[in-house]
Formats: sequence, structure tokens, C-alpha cells
Amino acid sequence: MYTSSVHTIPDGRYHSGMDKALQTIYQETLYLVDDDPPLVLRVGERNDGLRILFVSFNVESAAFVTAWNPRSRKLTLDENYDRQTELLEAIEELRLNYFVGTGEHPSGDWYEESFLILGITPEQAAELARQFDQNAYLWIPLSGVPELVITQVNP
Repeated sequence: MYTSSVHTIPDGRYHSGMDKALQTIYQETLYLVDDDPPLVLRVGERNDGLRILFVSFNVESAAFVTAWNPRSRKLTLDENYDRQTELLEAIEELRLNYFVGTGEHPSGDWYEESFLILGITPEQAAELARQFDQNAYLWIPLSGVPELVITQVNP
């Protein structure tokens, strides 16, 4: 179900009951991709640079995923770096191309290191988000319009 570029994974273990303030933070966040020039992704806004990247890598989709701060629980930098290394290993096992990125809120209050994973399937992206206990991730279809996918587990 799509509602203003926000949707939930369609399985009974996940729901759209995320705190509205947290959902707003995710929607306001700038998702930065370390490319030349850098790409700035925003939920619901088409990014032509990303569409060019899709053509260059011959893919039709991508996901922007992090392993930092599971379920919005702030971890130490060392813990987050360890988790991010595990995520990178999982991406490499899938043999997918990726770019390093960060999610940064415009307030400057927080950021999370992330990966833009090219050619990933919706099922693979959802599984990575589950594996690393993430509330949400970005799904980017061929249109180049990032969608916020909420994966928050029922309380």
C-alpha cells in the first residue's frame, strides 16, 4: 500500500504504526550517496542522477539501508561500525554493487552511515532491514523516486 511514498512490508509481522514524529524525521532526512557528484535523495522526490546510475549499472532498483542504531536505539560508534561491517559482508554475499552513503537529518542532530545497494530485489532489501533490526529503509524503483518502507515490528 502506497501513501505519499510511504508503505509497509505486506506481511503480518510488520505494520504502519510507527510513531508519527519518527516517520516525519525519516521523511525529512537527506539520504546522501557518495558519488561524483554526490547524490541527495529525498523521500518522494525523483532523482535523475540516480536514474543515470541505474542505466550505468544496468539495474532497475536500489535500496538505501543502514545497520546503525537498531530500532532507533542509539549505539556507540564502535557498535555501529561493527554492525555496518556485517551489513557490508551481507551485501557482498549477494554480489551486488553498492555506494557508501549517509542519512542526515537537516537539523544536524543525527546521521547514520548507510549503503545504496544497486539491483537489489524488494525481498532482499526487506530481509536486510529485518536482519539488522531497522525501522525503515528507502526503496528506489526504476522511476528514481525513493519510497520510505516502514518495517517496524508490532509491539
